Amino acid sequence: MMLKYKIEIEGKDNPLPIVTFEDDRYELAATFLLAEARNFGSAIVDALDEVADGRKEKGSFAGNVFSLEITPETTTICDDISGKECEIGTEALLEIAEEYVEAYKAI
Repeated sequence: MMLKYKIEIEGKDNPLPIVTFEDDRYELAATFLLAEARNFGSAIVDALDEVADGRKEKGSFAGNVFSLEITPETTTICDDISGKECEIGTEALLEIAEEYVEAYKAI
């Protein structure tokens, strides 16, 4: 199943890429990218990629507010402050994170 989403640049004084998912269940993933990918984009992509391509059986990432538990099929995004969680396909999150990092670099 392909996730439907879009990345748009919002804000005039401090423009940022904002991810909007068609399915509200992935809203936490959008918040995760906004909060963590600006500072840790390449580390997030690397952590997802090494599991997605089989170099590791599972992986993790810990940012300022969010953490990831990564398996080849799914990644659990956890908001470490509120305890909210969201599960998303690892390959899908990798693709979205790569696109987000590129959008942020292009600003």
